Amino acid sequence: MTTPRAIIDALATATEPVVLATVVRITGSSYGGVGTRMVICPDGSTVGIVSGGCLEADLAEHARQVGASGKAKVVTYDTRADDDAAWGLGLGCNGLIEVLLEPLAGDAAKSVARILEKARNADVPSVLATVIATSAGNPVAVGSHALIAHGHIDATSEWPGAGLAESVVRDSGDAFAERRRGMVREYDGVTVAFEVLLPAIRLVICGSGPDVVPLVRSGCELGWNITVVDHRPLEHAHAERFPGATVVDCPDAKHLADAVSINPQTAAVVMSHHYARDLEYMHALLASQASYIGMLGPRARTERMLADIAASGQSVPGGERLFAPVGLDIGGEGPDAIALAILGEVSAVMTRASAGHLRDRRSALHSSPAVEATVR
Repeated sequence: MTTPRAIIDALATATEPVVLATVVRITGSSYGGVGTRMVICPDGSTVGIVSGGCLEADLAEHARQVGASGKAKVVTYDTRADDDAAWGLGLGCNGLIEVLLEPLAGDAAKSVARILEKARNADVPSVLATVIATSAGNPVAVGSHALIAHGHIDATSEWPGAGLAESVVRDSGDAFAERRRGMVREYDGVTVAFEVLLPAIRLVICGSGPDVVPLVRSGCELGWNITVVDHRPLEHAHAERFPGATVVDCPDAKHLADAVSINPQTAAVVMSHHYARDLEYMHALLASQASYIGMLGPRARTERMLADIAASGQSVPGGERLFAPVGLDIGGEGPDAIALAILGEVSAVMTRASAGHLRDRRSALHSSPAVEATVR
């Protein structure tokens, strides 16, 4: 499944009209959750997928019609049948999926890209309200979007009518409880779909050795915001080792918070392979708001660091956020396996997932307690 980053880039750089397909509501099971997106270009090429390949061909045909008419529409797929009754494809995925197809050209595509980008870079989850249908003669345009955070509609949105705005802001908090399935409500002939947008995971990596390369590469492929911190002055060739990441220099590890922004959406991994420097990195991170702090190396090394901090007379707050040795126990050897173990643990902690076997899970796959919050 293509990351939100790829979808945003495709919309922001589109030179021709495109059609954006977005899953807006689910009943039962589905390949991806509400908010899964695909950009369909005039030549038939696509960025992203909304299913495992089952729906894409049919969606491309609907997209061609939407592009020609210039009118958005919602397409419904009922895959709950186990035979070929469901429009001849016999998917048996046990779900009903509603997909909004929006024709977007020029500034309209860039506007949606800006909204999605703002939500990715936010400090808290946002709610995206989208008009998906209107009654005959209603002046409200299908495809109008409102990004809602902190109790108001963001200025990047293009939303019609103060009365409708008040209604969607009032109801937006309910979207968190319906995140997996999606929430759709109607207001005087205007049907609005609500989608929870989570900020991108921010991963700060303290160190720039060879084992950082696969960690950065895989993190960027997941669409995370990656920052590499090095104690050495930046050089062009140095930064080129980590495409897709931000590289910053921090000569004094004590002042890590001055070199990079750290908030509750931040996960950090310390792996400079230098004891004194890693000690200072860990001390700075324990004093920060980072929700996850991973330390590479054996347990005894980290215990020595904690003892050194305590011996200096300084407190060690936030120890429950410290994961040392870093990573899940998944086996494997070498930098790539270590990167996989680290990314899996970071993802589980930041989304409050169990990191267990899906076969043992009894709740819905696309649900997550990470967004058990309200819009404030």
